[in-house]
Amino acid sequence: MTVLRIDHQCPQCGAPAALEETDRLFACPFCRVRSVLTARDCFRYVLPAKSPAGKQLIYAPYWRFKGFLLFSLPAGVEHTYVDVNQLGIDMQSLPPSLGLRAQAMKLRFAAPDMEGRFLPPSASFTQTFAAFQQRFGRGRGSGAIASAHLGDAIGLLYSPLYASSGRLVDAVVEQPIGAVPDGFETAAAAAGKPDGGVGFLPALCPACGWDLEGEREALVMGCGNCGSSWAPAAGALTRVDCDCLSGDEQGALYLPFWRTSCAVSGMQLETYADLVRAANLPKRVQPEFESRRFEFWSPAFRIKANVYLRLAQGLSLIQPQEPLRPGRPPGRHHPATLPADEAAKTLKVILSAMIRPAQRLAETLPAVDIRAQGHRLAYLPFREDRHDYIQPHTRIAINKNMLALSRSL
Repeated sequence: MTVLRIDHQCPQCGAPAALEETDRLFACPFCRVRSVLTARDCFRYVLPAKSPAGKQLIYAPYWRFKGFLLFSLPAGVEHTYVDVNQLGIDMQSLPPSLGLRAQAMKLRFAAPDMEGRFLPPSASFTQTFAAFQQRFGRGRGSGAIASAHLGDAIGLLYSPLYASSGRLVDAVVEQPIGAVPDGFETAAAAAGKPDGGVGFLPALCPACGWDLEGEREALVMGCGNCGSSWAPAAGALTRVDCDCLSGDEQGALYLPFWRTSCAVSGMQLETYADLVRAANLPKRVQPEFESRRFEFWSPAFRIKANVYLRLAQGLSLIQPQEPLRPGRPPGRHHPATLPADEAAKTLKVILSAMIRPAQRLAETLPAVDIRAQGHRLAYLPFREDRHDYIQPHTRIAINKNMLALSRSL
């Protein structure tokens, strides 16, 4: 699966750096300074331009999404992988899509000090994404009860243009693409600098000043000194509450999962007893089930959609009760690469996979509203087998090759 390549400079020493779009922790090979990449809402990239002297570049915005689209149907949950971009403004003669161009060249982060003018998108990502869902969900008819996305990358691509002799020229290949559309010059005159840009935070623990640890794609980084965990949010590092289930075996691999507490309306789902009834589990409702709070469990790492749903459904139905201790895992662990708010968007689809009998979905699920109220990161130990990693308490397994390939999503 393709990832965007970005040319950049170290914010500390200015040395050239090559990044991938999934990188969140940058370590300069020259000055050794480590930085955390942040963005206000999403990352913005600029395609390389070739413009003749005296021509002002105008950048047109394209929304990009790479990841899985999930569709909850009466017969089960279906998913499809897409890597798509779409023009973010309503302007004739501009290409509706950049195709595979962005994957074939090295980009740069959009920055306020760049020359040229940037057209702001007139359509939000939410509006554009609704068009993506409609486009790729057509083959499923009108039977989708709920839908969600499991995104690997959401961003804004800026394609450079300039006007010459009444023609609009693609500044990447210096080829005309059509006549200058009506309103283009007015929009260009009103355009300004890109709204937002990439930020770099020192990879230092806000609590004690120690170096934060993590892999380049990790969204949650840990402090080896005070044991705290941190994630970038709103231009700063915020603390992440972590728990860990101690492993009984040496060499266990710890995998991260989000435990999400929710307020559910439209159906009764507050306790484990409610889950047993909603999922029609083959067990008798015990008195202690009525006081055991229900939580959604979902992977905090990117993985193929079918594996993500299987793990989320399995752990949410089991509701692990083994005592967790606060803190980070003591041994090797897989990085948390999926943010909590993104995992929360899939909860309704996860719920649809648990409700039994499935015939109840069409009448039950549309009225259900799930609002996440809190997240905690839980690390569970998995024992390494020949082909799989197996969680000893729940017996849930994940293929070793599948987990390794998830790094390239």
